Amino acid sequence: MTKYKLDKQVQERLDAVNELNIKIEEMSPNEARQIPWTAGDDDEIPDVGCVVEIGADGPFGPIPMYHYLPKDAEYDDKLPAIVYYHGGGWVVGSRNSHDILCRHLANTSGCRVFSVEYRLSPDFKFPVPLEDSYSALKFISDNCNELFVDPKKIIVAGDSAGGNIAAVLAIMAREDTNLNIIYQILLYPVIDGSKDNESWKENAEGYILSSSLMNWFYELYLASEQERNDWRVSPILAEDLSNLPPCYIVTILSDILRDEGRDYVSKLKEAGNNVQHIEYDNAVHGFISWPLDIKITKKAIEDISKSVKKILS
Repeated sequence: MTKYKLDKQVQERLDAVNELNIKIEEMSPNEARQIPWTAGDDDEIPDVGCVVEIGADGPFGPIPMYHYLPKDAEYDDKLPAIVYYHGGGWVVGSRNSHDILCRHLANTSGCRVFSVEYRLSPDFKFPVPLEDSYSALKFISDNCNELFVDPKKIIVAGDSAGGNIAAVLAIMAREDTNLNIIYQILLYPVIDGSKDNESWKENAEGYILSSSLMNWFYELYLASEQERNDWRVSPILAEDLSNLPPCYIVTILSDILRDEGRDYVSKLKEAGNNVQHIEYDNAVHGFISWPLDIKITKKAIEDISKSVKKILS
């Protein structure tokens, strides 16, 4: 058992993961990518209007994306867009690992969802994954007519390392007059690699993302330890956090990333931003991309969609 009172389904899944005793950080990146990180083959796949594979041009080559249309929408409906960046420490994860999440998000929010397949480390180290992600966002913004996207209603979102990317892009977009980001959704994001917070010690192992695994991700993502102090790696270190899009941020009591997420909430509020902070005391890192038969997962996505609808209203 754990020291936290977790949701029953979450506890069962966590126990099953811990029983396997897999040390990802002792694998090669390619071996780690073979692990089924989120959904399984037998999981319920929500129907959507359609899923179209598209691509954006980037400085390092094409960037594939899945474009999800909500189930009840027509293809030529002009809709808001959520540009989603998957988690996985910049090393693992893909459009496919977050497919169920993006389908349910499209259906419940009424938005087109674009799931970005940015290049992964260590083959492509920082800042390549971030530059891919920015190029994909620019492509969507520049091609709103062809993609049937409302140019005034573009949202960035992501979980874990993808939440890190979304947070950084929200800051970068502020300086780009051609980008209009109206909302940022940060799900247990990586926010501060410059120091170890108390939650790194409290939750060092046993809750999906261990401190040793997170350090392994940093080692593969960055060329040097000094880059942890770059605000594009640790967005909490950005000199100016004012005038950013409203933010929906999720933290988890049992997560090593909890304290840096809480600190970012405080920093954003101090800078005058509108922030909605949700902290789950009964979940674990990664739960939002789990199968929808996990009730807390399904509801968490639906709660995100409610916040999106409120912003869009």
